Amino acid sequence: MRQRIVTGIIFTLAVLLFVIPSFWLPSLMMIFSIIVGAVSMYELLNAFKKGGFVPNGYLVIIGGIIAALALFVCFLMQVSLIVALALYLLIMIPYCLACLILPSVIDMENHLSYGAVTGFTVLYVTFPMFCLTALAMLTTGGWFFMVPALFAAWVSDVCAYFVGVTLGKHKIVPHLSPKKTWEGCIGGAVGCAIVVMAYFDILHLTGVISNSVSIVYISALAFFLGFIMSVMSQLGDWLASLIKRMTGIKDYGNIFPGHGGMLDRFDSAFFTIPMGVLLAFFAVLMS
Repeated sequence: MRQRIVTGIIFTLAVLLFVIPSFWLPSLMMIFSIIVGAVSMYELLNAFKKGGFVPNGYLVIIGGIIAALALFVCFLMQVSLIVALALYLLIMIPYCLACLILPSVIDMENHLSYGAVTGFTVLYVTFPMFCLTALAMLTTGGWFFMVPALFAAWVSDVCAYFVGVTLGKHKIVPHLSPKKTWEGCIGGAVGCAIVVMAYFDILHLTGVISNSVSIVYISALAFFLGFIMSVMSQLGDWLASLIKRMTGIKDYGNIFPGHGGMLDRFDSAFFTIPMGVLLAFFAVLMS
């Protein structure tokens, strides 16, 4: 437990070393996303290989490069967030569909599932990393929406852990995560919702976001989206656990002692980060 706490503190400080300076230098988030994305892809490819799948690593690498180049072009052209996301989807969805069939086309001995895990790996990692960097680099005030999108997953985890340890009795998905309970799940969602609501109330009161609408409306909307963020976070955690059970591994890596690999730390965040884009869209609509 002590090692887990120490590693957690070091991990948080390392993330903050990128997040805080990115307020003034948004391009730091591209470096951060490339590091997290590259390591996560490597860990996921290894997991699938250990589970008997044979994903095409070259196609995964190419997919990651294409996504990074698309974002870089968007940054150079200073397009809007919605245009950048449209460009990503128009490029990456056809590419991932191509990844589905290319391994079998290249070698008929390759099962269709090999192409499926190849395309899945590309989309699973590049989409949230694209959203995270696009929020920081292409959105006015996007940093303020990027922060809760990134940290909501960990806030939800902490709240769920303490509520689950204190009150948890009813298992929710014992075949995936034996320690998780309904009490912890609900506690994590409510705790995350309260933190996100408080965060946006502070932004509203300090004038960072539009004060043309009432704080009651801001609070209600932020609470609801914070709750949804926690639900998405837990779904992301369950998906990562499902893949681990399917491939027969305990952790995706050992970069963070007591916590596992990069993917073990970001599996939930991959599901909450796109919600930051939704928050930014709501902010535009309210302005």
